[in-house]
Amino acid sequence: MLERSVSFEIEKAYSELKTILLQKGSKIVSEEPPKQISIEHGSLRGVTPKSAKKAVKYEISPHESGTRIISHSSISKDWANLTLWGNIVAGVVAVVFWWMAADMENLVANGISGYWTWLANAFGYPDVQYVFFMISVTKAVSIVLVVTIILEILDVIIVHRMIDTFAAETLEELAQKQT
Repeated sequence: MLERSVSFEIEKAYSELKTILLQKGSKIVSEEPPKQISIEHGSLRGVTPKSAKKAVKYEISPHESGTRIISHSSISKDWANLTLWGNIVAGVVAVVFWWMAADMENLVANGISGYWTWLANAFGYPDVQYVFFMISVTKAVSIVLVVTIILEILDVIIVHRMIDTFAAETLEELAQKQT
């Protein structure tokens, strides 16, 4: 939650804020002029606090000789769901690739055929070079997916902690217009 006071009267503050939001590519979800305006901003592909899809609600009220604006920002549900399900799918795929590597390593070490050992065949026969190549590739893909999941978790933490960045920027821009 952010709070900012400006010297504009409430109607002017509302109008200027709405103009700033529209210029920044925000989509107005609801409004109750001149008391409140709710917007969506950002993209599902966004990975920064400013570019991630979010909902921001601005509550505008008269205050002393000007106007007080309070903003509430939150990560959009579809961005959060996409991130969650993307990480779950990536985790499942990482486990499957690691299982593939372990299965082929078992073939090399013990000569025991497993579920994924058919991947080690070249022209219908086991090929040692191909087996080691497949073990390396499947482990590498699994590791890359795990690293990606860790980075995505860090991204979610950063976006969550700094979700008010866009609202702070718009309120600062509005405050600069009053001079």
